[in-house]
Amino acid sequence: MDRKILLIELNEVPYSVIDSYCRERPQSALAGLLTRCAQYQTVTEDKLTLDPWTSWPTLHRGVNDENHHILHLGQVDEETDRRFPPIWRMLKERGLDVGVFGSLHSSCVPADAHEYDFYLPDYFDSKVFAHPHSLRAFQELNLTMTRQSARNVARKLPVTAFAKFLATAPISGLTLSTVGESAAHLIRETFDRSLRIRRRAYQPLVMADLFLRQLKLTQPDFATFYTNHVAAAMHRYWGAAFPEDYGQPLDGEWIRKYAGEINFAMDKFDAILARLIDFVDSHPSYNLVIASSMGQAAIPAEQTFEFLTITDIDRFMTSLGIPAGAWEPKPAMVPVQCVLVHEQYREAALAGVQSLVVGDVHIKHEKSPVLPLSYNERDGFFQLFVQFDSYQGPDSALMRGKSMRLAEVGLGKMAHEDGVNCTAQHVPTGSLLVYGAGVPTRGAGQRDTISTLDIAPSILNFFGFERPAYMRGTPSMKLGA
Repeated sequence: MDRKILLIELNEVPYSVIDSYCRERPQSALAGLLTRCAQYQTVTEDKLTLDPWTSWPTLHRGVNDENHHILHLGQVDEETDRRFPPIWRMLKERGLDVGVFGSLHSSCVPADAHEYDFYLPDYFDSKVFAHPHSLRAFQELNLTMTRQSARNVARKLPVTAFAKFLATAPISGLTLSTVGESAAHLIRETFDRSLRIRRRAYQPLVMADLFLRQLKLTQPDFATFYTNHVAAAMHRYWGAAFPEDYGQPLDGEWIRKYAGEINFAMDKFDAILARLIDFVDSHPSYNLVIASSMGQAAIPAEQTFEFLTITDIDRFMTSLGIPAGAWEPKPAMVPVQCVLVHEQYREAALAGVQSLVVGDVHIKHEKSPVLPLSYNERDGFFQLFVQFDSYQGPDSALMRGKSMRLAEVGLGKMAHEDGVNCTAQHVPTGSLLVYGAGVPTRGAGQRDTISTLDIAPSILNFFGFERPAYMRGTPSMKLGA
């Protein structure tokens, strides 16, 4: 086809961050792009929960969470994909060449994944898959680092996985500039251990090298690329970057230490963006779409240095009376743990979870995580949420009416390495930028508001396809001539 789309999934980044960054970095690629692109404010219409593993399926599938019911990482099943397939599957089935790089819930790998131009599942996958095979060593390293740094960045590098990846670097597309920049950072870490938190911002530079390599080799009609590194910085450091958003700002020393972290993460995205703009400018059949699916904003926050959570999921399941082999872990982000329990043990697991009491707090049944203790369950898929910041309660919990030490239940203390739990949380409004030939540009700050339900229909319309009857959105997004 002579009409193509790159969908860059810049998770949760709102215009408040984009505009602030462009004011402070007027020479950045992003600041330049804002003068040459269409800008939309998006609103997710999810009703059951507000999380990225829910809002992205809404954007990708054109129905909200009341229809697709995807509420947790690792949850999508074949029936959901059959009824409400993600946009990449829809376009592939209509004969387009498609590439996928890390989009949430792409870990539900389709049977025809080897027919895609490239297919790298999301970074919370429970298994290792990559197409083409040259990406496999990177995905193995990627998954290992994601698991090891579930809450705090791991101090050690996974040497074996790292060596395998370096061996494939020439063919996978890793550039010398990324190697040099990453190596320089690791050296800086040895002199200042606090810089370890910035590893999250270097991971997408590697991902971008590999993505752009595949993009240039295959030039698909439609491709996705996902990054979460700015969202991770915003959750932690919003209180440092935007202290004016708080009636009671956090400690001044903490603010000074972390004030630059969001912009640092945005700098790395800006470097990627510059390369994407160059690619689009040299391949005018492509339009660049940068979406966030939703946004973030300040929440009340205070300093805390540790929290009580599930630190041993095997022991936790044993305390429920569920034997090894009768359940399996599923992708999750600390302090959430997700497991799939075999049907014959489902009721026993449910009864055990419902009986959990920590201190004087009884666990609640909630669709999305609710502090400090909640769960959700659907067809044996359990989401377990335990987070007691600065816990000072007794060293015991009740399970099925029996008092047990916290360690016996698999609960323990985990550090907040940067002295906070969370200073910003999800809001429904997000950002969307469209750049390319024929895209109608608007003046700075002129942003129409559209639903994320409109994005999948707009992409289908751009390629000349009718939207399915189940999609509630309309093709309101202008993607070019």
